[in-house]
Amino acid sequence: MDLEKYRANYEQIQKLQQTKNLDFYAYPAKYYCHPFRIVGNLYYIGDQKVCSHLVDTGDGLLVFDSGFPCTTHLMIQAIWELGFNPKDVKCIIHSHEHFDHIGSACEFRQLFGTQLLISEEGARVMKERPEWVYMEASEGKHSPIFTPDKTLRDGERFTLGNTTVECVHTPGHSPGVMSFFFQAQDGDKRWNVGYFGGAGFNTLYKEALKADGRPLEAREQFLQSLAKVRDRQVDIVLGNHPRQNETLDKRRRMLEDPSVNPFIDSQEWQRFCDTMSEQFRQFMENGN
Repeated sequence: MDLEKYRANYEQIQKLQQTKNLDFYAYPAKYYCHPFRIVGNLYYIGDQKVCSHLVDTGDGLLVFDSGFPCTTHLMIQAIWELGFNPKDVKCIIHSHEHFDHIGSACEFRQLFGTQLLISEEGARVMKERPEWVYMEASEGKHSPIFTPDKTLRDGERFTLGNTTVECVHTPGHSPGVMSFFFQAQDGDKRWNVGYFGGAGFNTLYKEALKADGRPLEAREQFLQSLAKVRDRQVDIVLGNHPRQNETLDKRRRMLEDPSVNPFIDSQEWQRFCDTMSEQFRQFMENGN
């Protein structure tokens, strides 16, 4: 195996991704997405590139993922626009340790005293293998990688106010990926929410794994993780990136016909897991 060749090829992939993101890095406000209520106490506060979600727990705000280093101002604006105060963001739970999902974490802690959470394995990666965060591939290459205030174990339940989040370790896309399950609520109404923490294939190319020094077994881990959570009862599927669960298309449909909420679909979670599994098997069969 010519490891230097693999590493050089992977570096080319990273440079291409950087080039594709240059407009976003230079003008992130162009990718602002007006925040909106998904249902009850659950809101979207992400942008057009990466998802973040907010839950009003009645005892402070809980946020999932903190976006890119260059979009802190977009998240803060989104929170204000919804009528909330960013200083009330008590905790940010991170799905995994990549730069586009942890980028604003340190700023929120510095500005608002927000507690930062991630899986035990995600915390280990950030401490021992910070290159796997890929901060060098972002516009925020000098941005700090946070040390968590709390780490989360597989199967742990974390509670803030009226919301209890079940945390499930689902590695593959990265070693530290966690998926989350909780209930959104509006008065007496309840909806089961599911968030698969890392659905991308980009880190699972053979070349990418070899360049990073990660085992090829991560590919099987990805399929095992999807199978691990596939049979959960979920009414609302959240995405890492808007395209993964058609966040922005659902929002458009919601605006066109307010009588129907396209985010509520009790069959989507199984479809999502099955589609991801099938697409990834094809990805591997194609020699990637």
